[in-house]
Amino acid sequence: MSKVWLITGTSTGFGRQFVEQLLKAGDKVVATARKLEAIQDFKQLAPDRVHLAALDVTNKEQIQTAVQEALDVFGTIDIVVNNAGYGLFGMLEEYTDEQIRKQFDVNVFGVLDVIRATLPVFKRQGFGHYVNVSSFFGTWSMPPYSLYAASKFAVEGFSEAFAQEFASFGIKTTIVEPAVFATEFLGHSLEQTDKKEEYAPLYAAYEKGISSLKIGEPAKAVETIISVIKSGQAPLRLPIGSQAAYTIREAYTKRLEEVNTWRERSAQAD
Repeated sequence: MSKVWLITGTSTGFGRQFVEQLLKAGDKVVATARKLEAIQDFKQLAPDRVHLAALDVTNKEQIQTAVQEALDVFGTIDIVVNNAGYGLFGMLEEYTDEQIRKQFDVNVFGVLDVIRATLPVFKRQGFGHYVNVSSFFGTWSMPPYSLYAASKFAVEGFSEAFAQEFASFGIKTTIVEPAVFATEFLGHSLEQTDKKEEYAPLYAAYEKGISSLKIGEPAKAVETIISVIKSGQAPLRLPIGSQAAYTIREAYTKRLEEVNTWRERSAQAD
């Protein structure tokens, strides 16, 4: 049975792959982007099964309008994919106030506002599924992604809690944790700071590490996500890519080792 998907940030990367693959599979899609001209080609794929809506996730009025348009056109929303976001690249003291606020306005408050706008729809229906695109950086952090990781940690935190809050209403939640894929994340979607010379060794270490990293294929990633969501057995957290699974497991293992090392000393505070 076809579903109605509302997806943010569909002009490039994962978002574009979601729309193309879902339309090919016969689903209905509300594709959103800040600039409608960037997604006009979707209409050629399935004019009767796709609706285009202008949506900047930092604009609450546009969010409400897009949700209402989805209901007017398709009558329901089955799945919301919170995909819109961008990366901030730099060391902590290099970030400007504007960059920090923008990172959280888009990656955190934008997701929350989309959820708050669609939650009444899901509750009224008695079903729905939130797919929140986090990152493997939502479970660990490293320079130069401190603020980007912090924004994804926030998504992980509120998603884990509201997954339990919403479950009694028939609403499911899945946090998607991709590794690095060949999207615009490393291109124009990555905002950079003015670099300070004293951090050159850290930047050099990062460049060395990223050069050896296996970059994943977005089409395969999205194909995997869609298949899991449609299976009806989607987990709360879904690492995407072998690098994500390995890195997350390694990060959790190190954290457990540290907890165990300091367990007795921690207990002295009881």
